[in-house]
Amino acid sequence: MASTFAYANSTLREQVALKEKRSVLVVFWILAFLTGNTLYLLYTFSSQQLYNSLIFLKPNLDRLDFFDLMWIVGIADFVLKYLTIALKCLVVALPKIILAVKSKGKFYLIIEELSQLFRSLVPIQLWYKYIMGDDPSSSYFLGGILIIMYSLCKSFDICGRVGSVRKALKVLCTPQTYGVRATSQQCSEAGDICAICQAEFREPLILLCQVRPQTPLLCQVRPQTPLLCRRMQTPPSELL
Repeated sequence: MASTFAYANSTLREQVALKEKRSVLVVFWILAFLTGNTLYLLYTFSSQQLYNSLIFLKPNLDRLDFFDLMWIVGIADFVLKYLTIALKCLVVALPKIILAVKSKGKFYLIIEELSQLFRSLVPIQLWYKYIMGDDPSSSYFLGGILIIMYSLCKSFDICGRVGSVRKALKVLCTPQTYGVRATSQQCSEAGDICAICQAEFREPLILLCQVRPQTPLLCQVRPQTPLLCRRMQTPPSELL
């Protein structure tokens, strides 16, 4: 399962790095590969009903010892990781007409943060059942102390996850800007010519370095070199 996740994750990263040149066939292959592995896993252990742990229910086990707990929590975590990659695959496969490349990163972030939060919530009820045991009355005092300690530790973790989700939602709802709109006077001072493509200005913006590029060009500049550094290092003739 770890090797499956590593393969799918690395392949997806390669496709994300390709941006508009990504292969939809490769993306759907990753999606089909993860779906097949997940269905095979759940079918193999169907008698134990491991999928119940994904909806905060106890699997079909006679007794829940420590090794069973680790096994169930581990499988549930990997299944949720597979689901996370599958959702990201759907975002990668979307054409730029529906979702621009520069906006996909926001969706990757919110999917990842929601996944982290859900993966943190899933094992809670399993740990509670394991700590209390089959007969809660026999270890009521010790079990109560352990549950309080576990709840305190888990609450801090969940609060951090919720905070990360809120930040991701804020980023998702905030329009992406690269600078401030340039005035006509500022464009005239720059010669009414884009310093990058040497064409007339179209939706000019002023960056921190005072370069006035056109908005569409910001999505086309090569990511290997930052725009601000390229302005300082590359002669204008080499930008054509």
